[in-house]
Amino acid sequence: MTDGAVLFDLDDTLIVEAEVARQSLRQVAGLLPGQDPQRFEEVALRCARAAWRAGPCFSVCVDLGIASWEGLWATFEGGHRVLDDLRAWAPGYRAAVWREVLAELGVSDAALAGAMAQAYIAAQQRGHHLLEGAEAVVRSLARHRPLGLLTNGPADIQRLKFDGTGLADCFGAVVISGELGMGKPDAAVFFSALERLGASAEDSVMIGDSWERDILGAVGAGMSAVWIADDRPLPDELERVRVVDRIGDLGPVLSDV
Repeated sequence: MTDGAVLFDLDDTLIVEAEVARQSLRQVAGLLPGQDPQRFEEVALRCARAAWRAGPCFSVCVDLGIASWEGLWATFEGGHRVLDDLRAWAPGYRAAVWREVLAELGVSDAALAGAMAQAYIAAQQRGHHLLEGAEAVVRSLARHRPLGLLTNGPADIQRLKFDGTGLADCFGAVVISGELGMGKPDAAVFFSALERLGASAEDSVMIGDSWERDILGAVGAGMSAVWIADDRPLPDELERVRVVDRIGDLGPVLSDV
């Protein structure tokens, strides 16, 4: 094993993110008696995505890897100036999404739309639990390699989720796209994290679940990588990329990268 750094993605690499967002939507459905939670989730995601993509800040969100469901609860405080317009637009986006959700379900109730907005925020703020095996892997690696967190997303919610892991003491650098003003897979983002850790790209490895942003981004920056596949098929065979299905399976693989 080299002495290089190990960079970790956060969402769905260390913590459960997408499924928690879906669970939060299903909880909000409880405010509508008799509503099918699954249908409510589908309608809410469709409305959020449509409004997000039609909004004036969509291209910036793509660059920084900020998703529509994150826009439903992020304040974007502490973010880079490139997010100033998004910060101003987001409250109207949230209100419009919940009104549209109710309209699709045949309900017109401004107070209920507001209550749903707050219920979703509260559900998301209750936390995102660690994936099985993540804590053991991180604490084991932290004993002999510098660790960095490299995550796309709004600064306020990424910091909140990361602090909730209880693993902040293991990481020597935290780089968030919403703070930096650029996101994975841009090589500059990886170099920013490595510079803070005093590590070279050649000796370092990126661990993440996104093939495009984490893996191809790391390879483009000259790093090795480990893809958390979660039973997905491998898109391509790359020399410096290893694959595991679960983060708990990571230990033996790191000796090869």
